[in-house]
Amino acid sequence: MTATTEAPASQPIADMEADSLIGTFAEGQRLVGSQCNACGCTMIGSRVVCSSCISRDVSRVALPSTGVLYSFTRIHVGTAGIRPLGYVDLDNGVRTLADIREGDVPLRPDMRVELGIDDDDWFFAPAAGEKREA
Repeated sequence: MTATTEAPASQPIADMEADSLIGTFAEGQRLVGSQCNACGCTMIGSRVVCSSCISRDVSRVALPSTGVLYSFTRIHVGTAGIRPLGYVDLDNGVRTLADIREGDVPLRPDMRVELGIDDDDWFFAPAAGEKREA
C-alpha cells in the first residue's frame, strides 16, 4: 500500500472573458467593465467572477469616459522617449492604470481627464476644460 500526502490541486478560474478592454456600447466606444449584480461592485474588464464577493452574477457595462488623474509618473524608455503613465479614478470610482497623453497642458494630480482611443490603444488625456497653469 502506498500512502499519498499530496492534496488534489484546484484548477484556477480565469476571471476575465476577453483580453480587449475596448467595447462598443450605445454611448460609442468605451472601456469595458463588469458590475456584480450581487454586491454592486464595478470592475474594469469583462469579468466572469466578481473580485469582491466571488459571485458569478456579473453584467457587462460601459465605464465612464472621464475621471480624475490620481497620480502619474514619466517612464524613460530607452530611445523610445518618455512614456507618461498614471492612475485614473473614473467617475464611477473604478481606478485604472493607463497611458497618459500630455499635450499642451502639463499633468497634475486631481486634473480632469478623458478617454481617448486609437484603434486598439486607449489612453487618457487632459479634459477639454483643463487649462495651462500660469
